[in-house]
Amino acid sequence: MASNGNGVASNGAENGAPKQIDEGLYSRQLFVLGKEAMERMAKSSVLISGMKGLGIEVAKNVILSGVKAVTLHDTEAVTVADIGSQFFLREADVGTNRAVACYQRAAELNSYVTMRHETGALTEEMVKEHSIVVLTNSSLEEQLKVNEWCRSASPSVNMIVADVRGLYAQVFTDFGPKFTVVDTTGEAPITAMIASITSETSAVVTTLDEARHGLEDGDVVTFAEVHGMTEINGKEFPVKVLGPYTFSIGDTTGLSQYERGGVITQVKQPKIVSFKPLPLAMKEMEPVLTDFAKFLTPGLLHACYQTLHAWNASHPAPPKPWSEADAAEFLALAKQNHGEEVSSDEKYVTQFAKICAGELNPMCPPWAGWWPRR
Repeated sequence: MASNGNGVASNGAENGAPKQIDEGLYSRQLFVLGKEAMERMAKSSVLISGMKGLGIEVAKNVILSGVKAVTLHDTEAVTVADIGSQFFLREADVGTNRAVACYQRAAELNSYVTMRHETGALTEEMVKEHSIVVLTNSSLEEQLKVNEWCRSASPSVNMIVADVRGLYAQVFTDFGPKFTVVDTTGEAPITAMIASITSETSAVVTTLDEARHGLEDGDVVTFAEVHGMTEINGKEFPVKVLGPYTFSIGDTTGLSQYERGGVITQVKQPKIVSFKPLPLAMKEMEPVLTDFAKFLTPGLLHACYQTLHAWNASHPAPPKPWSEADAAEFLALAKQNHGEEVSSDEKYVTQFAKICAGELNPMCPPWAGWWPRR
């Protein structure tokens, strides 16, 4: 990987030549994600804004995953507090721009990824150069502005907002009004062995007694290795479930008589998902629950984050750690803007205020207990 002298590390693929996937390097990813997904990732360019602990965790994982290009962005300088959660920073980096300080170490993670850093304010042109934008440590004003730019791009730019505040975290995703999900479950397609297929207008397929087929109404299956009714092999049929071992596939009266054998395999169907833009999502939040023991928490956490944005608009810094005075002022502001929601658990809001100034490294990895919302 060579540098062109302008803060850009080149992998030699930006001239438009197709990028080959190193199957030795990405063998485990290819097994989990599949070649098609890896090829799509290899064409993606990602802008990651905010190089504190969470931002560098996202950058590290994205770079290692093998995307086409990554831009690291930050307008602020490294502080002593950043060193506690940002593992690519050193004491000597204090006072240096965060994106500049961690750029070289991040670029060394994967020589196949084109890298660059930006230190100025985000612009519409910069955002629209990428296929995915990830905002961390960002203000609500910046989130709304970038979301508008992402939506106005053609095709729209996918946007993710992620934030960690002490022991609390938040994720917002907007992948546009028409986002195609190729695989809705991420699980291996269902397969089952066939015991019989009837010849009638609503043909019934029966699987072997010891194996439930596990299909649902509307699923699509394809057949293979069927003897006798060979016309069915390789074709797709929608399913209507009749029982744990039976389902119908439509008219088979024009086909040969079934004799023996056969395997059915589920064919994953793409699904179009519509995401809400940020201004609408803030009013009509749809939390994605990851822990049902915290069923009432998403609304409260959403109110806390909106209160923090309101606080930052009129204060130079977030509430001081464990400050009773700041926590009381934060709670009063939360009641003013989200009274009914906050009144259900004032201790939760007060605790958020007391620890939201900190960033803990164990909370930054993507597997930490985030409360995503769409």
